[in-house]
Order: sequence, then C-alpha cells, then structure tokens
Amino acid sequence: MKIETVDRQTVKVQLSVDDMQDLAITYEQMDYKDPSTKRAIVALLHKVRQETDVDLTGGKLFIEAFPHREGGCILYISVLDAQGQGSARPKRYRGSFNTPMIFRFSDPEDLITACDKLFTQYSHLVLKSSLYLMEQSYILLVYSYFKLDRKIAALVSEYGEAMGKGAVKSAFIKEHAKPLIINNAIDTIVERLCR
Repeated sequence: MKIETVDRQTVKVQLSVDDMQDLAITYEQMDYKDPSTKRAIVALLHKVRQETDVDLTGGKLFIEAFPHREGGCILYISVLDAQGQGSARPKRYRGSFNTPMIFRFSDPEDLITACDKLFTQYSHLVLKSSLYLMEQSYILLVYSYFKLDRKIAALVSEYGEAMGKGAVKSAFIKEHAKPLIINNAIDTIVERLCR
C-alpha cells in the first residue's frame, strides 16, 4: 500500500492485489453500499491518519477509484465537508473531460519518452489521448480524468512544450493538423515503440 498526500483534503492510495485481498475487496465489486467496501474504507482512513497528517474523517467523502494496470487499484479520497474548519470545501474541478491539455514536441524521441513516463506514472489519470502532426511538430492532446492536470503537465513539460488547455486550441489543431493517432495515442506509442 502506498499513500501519497495530494493536498490537505485529498490523498492518493495505491493498493496492490495483495492489499485488496487483505481488505477483502475487489475493484469490480467495490460499492460504498457493500459492507466489505465500507470496512475497507474505514481501515484505509485509519491507515491514512496514521501515516500522514491528513484527517479525512471530518466530513463527507468523495472517492474516485481507478484500476491499476498491474492489478489492484488507485483511490483518490477527498473530504468534502471539513468540520471544525468552517465547513471549507475544496475547489471543485471545473474542467471538462472534453478539454485536453496540449503539448508540442519537435523531437520524436522526446515524445516517445514523455508517453512512456505518462503511461508508467499516470495512465490511471488519462481518459484519452490523440496525436497530430503540425508544422514539423508532434502535438499530443491529453484528456485527464482528474484534477491533477498539473502533475501531468509538469511531467510532460520536461520533454515538450506545454501549449495550454482549451476547447478552442484543440479544435484548431483538429481542423488544421494531420491526425496520426486519434484514440489511445499514449498507449499505442508505448506498446509499439517502448515494449
């Protein structure tokens, strides 16, 4: 089990297959109405409190679960009502799954390396990805599941140029650039060129 603090109200918990067996849960059967899932969440909250300074027991929880490609799953657990702190609410993510982050690469090797790192570290956060060719540059559009776009942007910006995010920019690229891989660009690049 790996616990990472995202902010004062959110943690990321990575559970291995063994962790899930110990908690008597499976990704497919996870349901907050299920008593096994409730027991597992209570145990996880206790573990989070022991290992971090984040207390998620002070209000309603928002939990997002994603399957991990090596088995197990990744959970993002956020407290929505922090009692004792003026009922502060975290900022809600106002982005849309249809609004991609846009990155430009002049070197195909940098593109391949960035995709390999994204696949390894953040594949659970990527909803879809597309690749285009425009003026001798590769343009990667990354649609994210979660509010952690900044982590994806920081990683990819080590290898390419972040061009921002937005429906207008992506529409321009889709209209004027040559499509190379429309669906699952990151996965396709990694499968064909890195493995």
